Formats: sequence, structure tokens, C-alpha cells
Amino acid sequence: MATDCNPEKDPLGVLKTRSSMIAGFVLAATVFAAPLADASVTISTAATRNMNCSGGVCSPTGKTAFLNVSTLETMLASGNATVTTGSLAKNIIVDAGVTWATSNLLTLDAYQSVTVVYPVQVTGTGSLALVTNDGGKRGTLSFVGAGGNIVFSSTSSSLGINGQAYVLVDTVAALASGIAGNPAGYYALANSYDATGDGTYAHPPIATSFTGIFEGLGNIISNLSVVDATASDTNVGFFASVDTGALVENLGLAKLNCKDQEPASIVGALAGSSLGTIRGVSVSGTVRGKTNTSIGGLVGINDGLIVNSSAAGSVNAGNKSVIWIGGLAGENEGSIIGSNATGEVGATGPLAIAGSLVGFNGGTIVTSFAAGADSGGDQSLVGGLVGANGGSIENSYATGAASGGATANIGGLIGFDVGTVATSYSAGAATGGTGSLIGGLIGNDQAVANSIAKTYWDTTSSGISNLGQGSGNISNDPGITGLTTTELQSGLPAGFTGKIWGLSSGINGGLPYLLLNQPSL
Repeated sequence: MATDCNPEKDPLGVLKTRSSMIAGFVLAATVFAAPLADASVTISTAATRNMNCSGGVCSPTGKTAFLNVSTLETMLASGNATVTTGSLAKNIIVDAGVTWATSNLLTLDAYQSVTVVYPVQVTGTGSLALVTNDGGKRGTLSFVGAGGNIVFSSTSSSLGINGQAYVLVDTVAALASGIAGNPAGYYALANSYDATGDGTYAHPPIATSFTGIFEGLGNIISNLSVVDATASDTNVGFFASVDTGALVENLGLAKLNCKDQEPASIVGALAGSSLGTIRGVSVSGTVRGKTNTSIGGLVGINDGLIVNSSAAGSVNAGNKSVIWIGGLAGENEGSIIGSNATGEVGATGPLAIAGSLVGFNGGTIVTSFAAGADSGGDQSLVGGLVGANGGSIENSYATGAASGGATANIGGLIGFDVGTVATSYSAGAATGGTGSLIGGLIGNDQAVANSIAKTYWDTTSSGISNLGQGSGNISNDPGITGLTTTELQSGLPAGFTGKIWGLSSGINGGLPYLLLNQPSL
């Protein structure tokens, strides 16, 4: 990498197009929506209504139906039970805890989606079958809330998802062993697992490149520690790499410690690099890397799809130089949809490309946000959302502070831009040292004309009240508008649609928020 970081040029040659960039993702302006209660069968503590149960099968008699959970558990005590949406409803919502200790089978068969809000617990040797998109499309299996998970007391139980049998595992070692023997297999985490007793892994626990499906079932692996000291490990994380065609979903990693002690590695909490799909994964903890490294709170480099995922830990490279670092991904060459990062990102050494969501974006980011503070050293590219953008950003925002050293490019949303940006805003402070280019939204805008549209920065909270300083190098940069905090709280800015954005005094400090990707209260 070159060291010519004149802020008027393309620093480090960073704005490249990787030949391995993933194509073919059909992007939407919204994330995958949660099922609507008015078109669903809901398993709850409410009285059974608009439901017919006969011969072990319960199906709705109207678009909105309720099945009392005690009724369902009574059925499972004596035989197999099936809950289906039939031809009237679309989704199944588990809104009350379901438990059975028999060897019987529960089937949840949905036209579209199955959403688990409260625990489903198979305490005996029973079996579970889940079916989504039985006639519909774009349906998902999802888990919401602190208690939304599926737990099996025995890994000898059976789990089937959309007709595919899954291997149940209850430890990191069991998962690693299974994938080593069959990298293309189907695996599911039977229960939450505390990895404290595993000690510290000196290599990625899942060292084999993964091409199969890992279903977390809403469970959490906590206290996982990976401190890699081997120069031969190019990718460092829970998974070394998630390969093309693979899916990792509905998993939590909590209190994680991931650290690479050798230079020139790709480091991420979930995976060093990903060519596959990561969906519904959340991470909290710390991620550390060294010189010449791509570091991300979720993945180091994403060449695939990340959707509905989040990272809340701290991502840091200390005073190391030439770092691509992001709260979610160090580098994105694929697609990030409906995801967020809220932890602190720090790379105080020179030549850092640092963003609270993504360090360098060469792909697509939509309906996503970052809320953590972000810092870089001298000659760095620092943005509240993205350090350097050579791709596309739409319907996204950043609220954390961005700061850099001398001769840096610093922006509330993007440090350095040659890509496209639309219907997005920033609200964090942007500050830098001597000779830096600092903008309310973009530090250094080198994009072609008309590449920025309907974008805004908060002139109150950013500390940049000069309405001509939307970018640090172009006065009155077209497509960028400064608004006060009060103005942003008073109504959606021009170009922001109410189908994607919302306003509420109790959400996101009263600033615009994404309806399907809301920040935690």
C-alpha cells in the first residue's frame, strides 16, 4: 500500500473494486419484515379463537387466530401436534412459552414466516419440525426478544427445518467436530452455551471453511475467547471463514473476546471473512487487530450478505497503522441490509480507514445505522458510518462522533467518498487535527456529479453550523443540506419516505429512525 495520503487524492488506493465482489443480490429498501399479527396464527395465553383443532391438527378459520398454549401442550402430552396457517393466515407467532416432555412431534407450518418470541422447550426426547414459505415467499424463521429461542434438552432429539434434518450440537467443540467432518452440513445450536470452560482458543474454533447452514435457534454462545498468535491463520474469528452458499443465522455471541496478535490478518467476531449469508446474528464483546488488518465487530471482510444483524462491542486497533476497521465490518464488498453497530471503534494510529459501521464500503449499505464513536489518527479516513465509500449507501444514518488526527478526512457520515449516497443523515460531531478536511456529512467528496441526493447533517449536534460545510472540500456541496436538531425532530426531511422512516420523541432521541431497524431504548 502507498503512503501518499494527500486528502485531495485517493488515499492508500483504497477506493478499488474487488474482483471477487458479490453480484446478484436483489436489494430492497426495507429489511425482512416481522410478521403482522393481523395475518397470523398466534400461540399465546389468550383463549383459543378462530382456530379449529381436530385429529392433532390446528388450523385457522380466519385471517387472525389464537391458539391457547395450554391447549397445545395438552395435545403434545398425548400425541403429535401440528399448527398450520392453512390458506387463511400467513404467519405463526409463538407468543407464549411452549414446553413438552414427551417424545411427540410438534410441527409449525407457516405459509410465510415463523417468529419465536418466547421459549420453545423440548425437555424430553420430542421432535420439532418448522416449515416456512409453505406457499408464500420471503418468509423467515426469526427470534425476537430476550426470551425468543428454541431449546432441546437432548441432542438426540430431532429437528427439521423446511424438510431438512439438522444435527443438534450443544458445545463449540461438537460444532467444530461436525463441520470438520462435513463442512456443507446442517447444524443447529441446541441450547445456549457458556464457553468459559473452553479456555482461550489459539486458532479459530471453526477452522474449516464453512459451506453449510448453522441455525442458532435464538441461542447465545457467551464468554468465547479467541486470541490468535499464529501468522498462518489469515482469517480470525469464531468461524475462520463463511464460504459461498453458507448461511449462519439467529445466533448471539455475548461477552466475546477476539484478538489477533499477528499482522496481516482478517479479524471479525463471527468470522474473519464471509462470502455467504449472515442473518439475525448479534455480537457483543471486544475485537482487536494489528497492522495491515481488516477488523470488524461482526466480520473482517464481507463479500456476501449481512442482514438484520448487529454488533455492540468495542472494535480497536490501538495505535497500529494501515487498518481498515468498522463496528460491523472492516470492509464490505457485498451487501449490508437492516443492520447496525453501536460500539466504539478506535484506530488511533496513522493511515486508518475507520467507520462506526464499516471501514471501507465497496458494496451496498441500506437501512442500516451506527451509533458508536469512531476515531482515527493522522492521515486517516474517518466517518460516523463509513470511513471510505466507493459503493452505495441509502436510507442509513450515523449518530456517533467521528474524530481524526492531522491531515485526515472526517465526516459525520463518510470520511472519503467516491460512491453514491441518498436519503441518509448524520448527527454526530466531526472533529480533526491540523490540515484535515472536515464536513458535516462528508469529509472529502470526490464523487461524480449528482452522486449525492437528499442527504442531511445535524448542524446543532455536529458542531458544524456553517450551512456550506456539508463536505470538507466543496462549499455548498449539492445534495447535502444542514438542518438543526429541532428541524430533524419536527418532521421527516424531504425525500425520506414514511414507509421506511419514522419519528417519535421516545426513539433515537427524537431523530428519524428506521421503522424495521430501530435502536434499543
